[in-house]
Amino acid sequence: MLLKDDGTRIATHIEYATCAVSKMRGLMFRRDIPDDYAMIFVFSKPRDISVHTLFMRFPIDVIFLNKDKIIINIVRMDPWTGYRHIRGVAYFIEMNAGTGESCGLACGNRLVFDSDGI
Repeated sequence: MLLKDDGTRIATHIEYATCAVSKMRGLMFRRDIPDDYAMIFVFSKPRDISVHTLFMRFPIDVIFLNKDKIIINIVRMDPWTGYRHIRGVAYFIEMNAGTGESCGLACGNRLVFDSDGI
């Protein structure tokens, strides 16, 4: 489950992208995702990240987190676009567009999810 640190539920259906193939594929080629879905990309150490939405069929919110799982940037991305140069990213999360706003997510919020033992 993906939660805000105050216990607010953001998503219950979680998929982790931990290997190179799953990170490269992300949500490409999917027709849609459930409202309570999140794909969490996990990196072994913080890095500069570039995200694209090539081959995407729907808009998404991308939430970038530092190593402490604190939101450092939130971006809405339409299909077939790119976004570059986010520094110090240890995790990022892809969700349906509008989820960040409807859940009251903002830079500085800490998120809670199980990244141990992945």
